[in-house]
Amino acid sequence: MLAHSDALFSTPGPHVVVVGGGVSGLAAAERITQSDATATVTVVEATARLGGMIHTEHSGDYTYEVGADSVLAAKPATRDLCARLGIADRLYGASARGAYVYRAGRLRRLPAGLSGLMPTQLRPLATSGILSPRGLARVALEPWRSTPEPTADESIRAFVVRRMGREAYDRLVEPLLTGIYAGDGAQLSIESTFPQLRAIERSHGSLLRGLRARAAAAAPAPGAASPSPFLSLPTGLAELIDALERALLATGRVRILRGTPVRALDPAPDGRWTGSGVRVVLDAFPIDADAVIVATPASVAASLLRPIDPALAGELAGVTHGSTATVTLAYALADVPRPLDGTGYVVPRAEGRVVMACTWLSSKWAGRVPADVALFRLFLGGAPRPELAHLDQTRLVALARTELREVLGVAARPRFTRVARWIDAMPQYTLGHAGRVARAAARVAAHPWLALAGNTYQGVGIPDCIRSGQAAADRVLAARRPAPVAAAA
Repeated sequence: MLAHSDALFSTPGPHVVVVGGGVSGLAAAERITQSDATATVTVVEATARLGGMIHTEHSGDYTYEVGADSVLAAKPATRDLCARLGIADRLYGASARGAYVYRAGRLRRLPAGLSGLMPTQLRPLATSGILSPRGLARVALEPWRSTPEPTADESIRAFVVRRMGREAYDRLVEPLLTGIYAGDGAQLSIESTFPQLRAIERSHGSLLRGLRARAAAAAPAPGAASPSPFLSLPTGLAELIDALERALLATGRVRILRGTPVRALDPAPDGRWTGSGVRVVLDAFPIDADAVIVATPASVAASLLRPIDPALAGELAGVTHGSTATVTLAYALADVPRPLDGTGYVVPRAEGRVVMACTWLSSKWAGRVPADVALFRLFLGGAPRPELAHLDQTRLVALARTELREVLGVAARPRFTRVARWIDAMPQYTLGHAGRVARAAARVAAHPWLALAGNTYQGVGIPDCIRSGQAAADRVLAARRPAPVAAAA
């Protein structure tokens, strides 16, 4: 039996098992080794690959992402982690700027002055052709509209329509939102997805006024170039996962088990931390640990925790997930009749097209393919058409080729195709999500040996996942520290 007493784990400190080898779990392990020089960690990953939804592939001269495409530069967690790993100088911004929205049969440039999903400048919006004069007037009147703020949670759709009108939501905000969450804005919670927008409304009484003030405060110095909002690494985001793995193994206090699903968690009364320890049951052997961080999708966490805490498992099982498929296609650049002068385009649901978005990878990230190649990545499925994610590869490639022919005029046969499916992979922060997460946290508080991490809880982006893993590590380390002793009177 492999247990805490084997040679690798002979230190006097705690042994923590991290279930899940995605970026959340690896960030948790890194935080533990940085924070406690006596701690040992076992990372248990059910698949043969680390990284979760970070998945870079290399095929000949092509480098492309199968999973997450970039990280937001505005959130510092990724940059800080890369600095500790010694790869911060390798972070670089997207090569192309700007994108398009498909509207009424043509691609229209997204207007300058967008702040996340929301417009902040009227002139670029007016000249973009995305909104009708009536829709533009509705946006322009936003600062003078006094709309009562709901007392309960509000959907993104209801919030945007209330502030800026139905047309702004349908033609601009909804396609950008779908590109992030692949979800239904009528069901997604504004408080759980974009709480800063509600905060701006409360503090300024107007989104336009508040967003303009925030943009002015964050503007670069005169003459300075505006930095890219998106970052990656030269050989793809898997560089981050590889660097994490190297750093963890270099400590001599971390073991990583791939292809090893966890079958059960069995809290034990003889743990050495405050409260109970836990036995992690694998197919081949059990592992005894002082604490466990479950950094898996919500459905997997619910299954593991149901025998221990049915109420907690019920909250986790209540999180719904979206499914998407991506199709990556490579062409000779000469076969693309229009310039790829941006990062790609998004498609409003109201347009009735099959594809949600198309990223022009060869323009967005320099050096990923030869200069004479155009590389596209098309997204299908999500809330608009979940069944598309389950189509066979031949059908998905055919749909993607039709999209490129009709929108970009690309009629040639692709040089390369790659289909990927992410089934039930994207958590949907639906109405009531914040309450669900709060109730789950209250249940976790009753188990000192347990912490949860991942994109289920408070953010789906890579920086959010890193912060989630670090917070989980902090929780289990804090549980080990003895309570302070009150001084004698």
